[in-house]
Parts: sequence; structure tokens; C-alpha cells
Amino acid sequence: MKASSTIAKITPQGVFYLDGYLNDARQLPGTGVHDDPYAVLLLVEEGTTRALFVGLDICLASLSITRGMRAQLSQLLGIPDELIVVSTTHTHSCPYADFVSGIVVQAASTLPERLSEVHAEMLSTHIRGWYSNRNSADKPFDDEAYLVRFVRTDGTVAGAMQNFNCHSTVVGAHNMLVTADLQGTVRAELAPWVGCTPYAFTGASGDLGNRQFRKGNGFEELKRVSVGIAAEFMKCAFTSVCLGEPSVREFVHQVDYDNRVYFPTYERQLAEARATLAYDGASADAKKLAITEVSKLSAKLEQEHVAFPIVMRVIDFGPLAFVTFPGELGSVLGLRIKGMFVDKTCIVIGYANDAQGYFVPEDDFGLGYESFVTKLPPGGIETVLDEFEEWLNR
Repeated sequence: MKASSTIAKITPQGVFYLDGYLNDARQLPGTGVHDDPYAVLLLVEEGTTRALFVGLDICLASLSITRGMRAQLSQLLGIPDELIVVSTTHTHSCPYADFVSGIVVQAASTLPERLSEVHAEMLSTHIRGWYSNRNSADKPFDDEAYLVRFVRTDGTVAGAMQNFNCHSTVVGAHNMLVTADLQGTVRAELAPWVGCTPYAFTGASGDLGNRQFRKGNGFEELKRVSVGIAAEFMKCAFTSVCLGEPSVREFVHQVDYDNRVYFPTYERQLAEARATLAYDGASADAKKLAITEVSKLSAKLEQEHVAFPIVMRVIDFGPLAFVTFPGELGSVLGLRIKGMFVDKTCIVIGYANDAQGYFVPEDDFGLGYESFVTKLPPGGIETVLDEFEEWLNR
């Protein structure tokens, strides 16, 4: 097996705006850079097959952006589109995605010459006490966390992967400085211990955050939480894993329905959100969520028909498989996907290759704003996963 990796700064130049929150402050330009955001690229080769993983410190990347980027990367590196993953760390304090494609393609051009013979190692753990299901600390959530690294014969590390499942949103909604936030800061804390800067990604994290454990929303709190999560990884040890030549399968579900059926529900929810904004006693967090609800629900009332693809890919390395998902899955839905792989470790890559918003478990509708802004009605994502499981077992 061979691997290589590289990183490239995607720090904005000149005037820039931060993506991730809808409020008056974010209508103004950002004021500076707290820490540089990165694109992290990992190329893995086994036999005659290559797979490429690209992680971007941005909030979201649309299908049109990732499709164009993957087409360029496919042509440059001779990798089929299906074996290229472009995911985002989902920080809410980085610039929009429009300008990153050229930086990524330029960085990728150096990967083939960097390829080294490696063996794979994996670390798995469970992280508690730093984040949870943000609808309730008592609700189940995916606390699994993984590090995979590719070690050269001389003991140095050619590339790595980092996964834990939590929104990268410790820093508050009125922050105007660029930061990679939680995923990026944990990555920076782990890099010296792992041996390189890992490709960082979050899985099914649509309802996960550190809201119940937060002691602030500034950079001191970001440091505290990041060091704590990184330390949980560093309590554990890597073990060797023999990865095979990657194969890939693609599952596609086409969403298509008449949205007018749900207009009365949207109108009722919109009225409730506006009432929250008008109420002087509402908390800052409640008003922050209500602003998002008003924006998203108003947009829903302008869309009579909803149609979009849900594309999931299974990239299988033998004992380890990755499942990509084009949005923000509720945590129990990610656990359901993992449970479909009974004979291997499955890791979900969320925010991958597209950004179709929240996908909310049926039982959680009404518990949080995610269920107000999702594109699927109650039970819709369960139906999709039913089809995915049937397809997987063919």
C-alpha cells in the first residue's frame, strides 16, 4: 500500500464574508483571521486503485462546487469520480467555498510524487463528556471516534484520517474572525502526536454539539474543548490493520414530492419563530435559532416542488469501509448505517460531495430547529435508509 498527503491554506485574501450563521453581524465583512483554515488531501493507493479524500475547512460545499472539483481532480490524477471524496469540516466561521477549487487542484498535483510505501494503523475510542445530542443530553448519540494513519517503513507518517462526530461550532455566532473551530483545532492538537496533519471529517453530526458542556463561546473555550477531545484520543494506542484494494458502490435516491402539502405546517412554525424574535425574554441561543428558522421556513414557502438526489457511496477497504453522506444526518441514523456492516468497521463521512441540509430522525421532529429546516418530511430519511440497506445486501 502507498499513501501521501498534503495541506494548503485556504485563508481568504482581501474582503471576505463568513459562512455559517444568519444574523446581522454576518452581513458585514469578516474582521481578521484567528487561525488559518486548510484543505487537507490524502491519497491512498493499493494495487492499481487510488482513492482521494479532500477535507475543507468551510461550512458547506454544494453539489455544483464539489462536482467541478472532483472532475478536475479525476482528470489530473486518473482517479474515477466515485473514489474521490470532498467533505467539509462544517466550521461556521470560515469563508464561502467559491475560491477553493484552484487551491485544491494545485495541491493535489504534488500527491503522486509524494507516494510512499506504508502500512495502516487504526485507533478507535469513545468520547464522552465533551459533546452530546444537543436536543437532550439523555438522548443517544454516536460517541465513536477513530484515527487511521499510514506509516512509512522508517516510522514517519505519510497521511492520516481523523473522525469524531460533533458540530464544529464552539465559537459563537457573532464571531467575525476566521477559525477552523472545533474539528480544525482538534486536528492541530493531534497533528504532532499522530505524525502529520490528518484529513479531518465528522460523520452523522446533525444533532450533536457541546451545548450541554459549554463554559463559554470564545477562543478560550475552543482551546479547552479541543485539548480535552484530543487527550481522549491520545489515551489510546494504534494497532495494525491490513487494508485491501478499495472498491466502490454508489447508491442514489431521487427525492421528489409536492411541497405545498406541508405549507400549513411551515406557516405555523414560521409564526412561532417570529414570536420568539419578538419576545424580549427569549435567550440569545433561542433568538439565534429563530433567525435561521425564519430564513429557512420562508424559503420553504416559496418552493412548491422539492426534487434533489441523495447520493451515498460505499468505499470499501476490506476490514474498513467508509460511507459518504451528502448532508447532516441525525446521530442515530449514522449508527443505523454503521450497524449494517456487521463484519467490518464502518465510518460515516458526513457533509460529503454535496450539502443537502439536515436529515432528522422521525422521533426528533419538533425537538429542535433542524426539523423545521429539513427537506424531508417525518419518516422520509428512514425510508431512504431502508432502501439503502436493501441495496447494500443485494
